[in-house]
Amino acid sequence: MSSQAVEDYLKAIYKLQLRDSTVATLALAKYLNVSPASATGMVKKLALSNLVRYERYQGVELTSPGEKICIGGYSTPSAS
Repeated sequence: MSSQAVEDYLKAIYKLQLRDSTVATLALAKYLNVSPASATGMVKKLALSNLVRYERYQGVELTSPGEKICIGGYSTPSAS
């Protein structure tokens, strides 16, 4: 998972969270112009890196580390 992709997803979640506290993966997919399956796959990877909280059918929200990346000053975790 590329650093740029991680930042793109985190920033999109951040922007969508300004409207709703929890972001539906379908809304994220539409915002990023990707398939819902792609958005869900990336969200799951972000959750494994503790950058977001994700629960199926409940949506996704940024964690503190994820927010810090959006705001700047912190680098994304390296890909495993």
